[in-house]
Amino acid sequence: MNRKIINLVFGIIYVSFAVAEPVAYWRFETGPNNAAVAKPFGAIDSSGNGNHLDPGTEAGSDGFRYRSNVAFTSIPGTGAANNFSVQNSGSTPSMSTRSTPQSYGAGSNPSGVDIEAITPAQFTVEAFFKAENTGTYRTIVGRDAINVSNESGALAALYLQIKNDDNDERVKIQFTDVAGYDHIAESAPDIINGFNFSSDPQGLTGKWYYIAAVSDGSTLSLYLANVSNNGPLWLLAQTDMTTSGSPDTALAKGTQNGSNWHTGAWSVGRGLYDGNHTDRAWGFIDEVRISDTALTPDQFLYPWEMESSTVKYNPT
Repeated sequence: MNRKIINLVFGIIYVSFAVAEPVAYWRFETGPNNAAVAKPFGAIDSSGNGNHLDPGTEAGSDGFRYRSNVAFTSIPGTGAANNFSVQNSGSTPSMSTRSTPQSYGAGSNPSGVDIEAITPAQFTVEAFFKAENTGTYRTIVGRDAINVSNESGALAALYLQIKNDDNDERVKIQFTDVAGYDHIAESAPDIINGFNFSSDPQGLTGKWYYIAAVSDGSTLSLYLANVSNNGPLWLLAQTDMTTSGSPDTALAKGTQNGSNWHTGAWSVGRGLYDGNHTDRAWGFIDEVRISDTALTPDQFLYPWEMESSTVKYNPT
């Protein structure tokens, strides 16, 4: 069902009946406002599979706090109430899955699909975010691995991130497939507006965005919407993966572990590079959903009927 907009005197109502069955969905609705995301596994997986997230610390430098600063009071694609997002409580935020016990902590032992074990032929990664104006690479969602890429062993399996080389604020999706080939879809520059923490620690001047990355096995697509302005969903970039020469474009998992991470784990608020936690996504993150299918825009958490297959580059 396509996204429909009904303009009323008192606002905008989003109506959608498309349903997606995710393998993990972190809504960050535990609260209350300003409370720390608890250890272990304080960020509950709402998909029912049991792929809960563990913050690096409880409210410390590696932790997060619940905030009432949200993009919507109800999620457009599902109608579910949305009371809280999460914001980093220190300079080195990190949340990640841990399905099985590791040397650095107990496992969540998923009762359904174990998101760390899958190598999906198709996938969709979605999130809402409001970013600080700082950092070169800021990974909103990642997948931990090392030595999976034929080009660079330092690369992790997946990055959905903000990239800032010369104050140009791009967004991109990059992943390595099971054959070791890298695939990237990246926006044009100057695509988002962040906020300055020093003058605005509550992020009131920042913009909420919705981002989605979709691989259907042959095409990698990147979408963005400025939801603070009730903006449309834009198709920022598409990559034809069939030209890469890869015999299998399924998402890689890897086989090697690190001292404070393990292969196949999914992270929120940080990336992994050369086996080290890095690329911190300072700011606000909400409604992170991962599916092992290629969703269409009408199935997104911010659903929209795409007017054209033309790639568009300037979210309003």
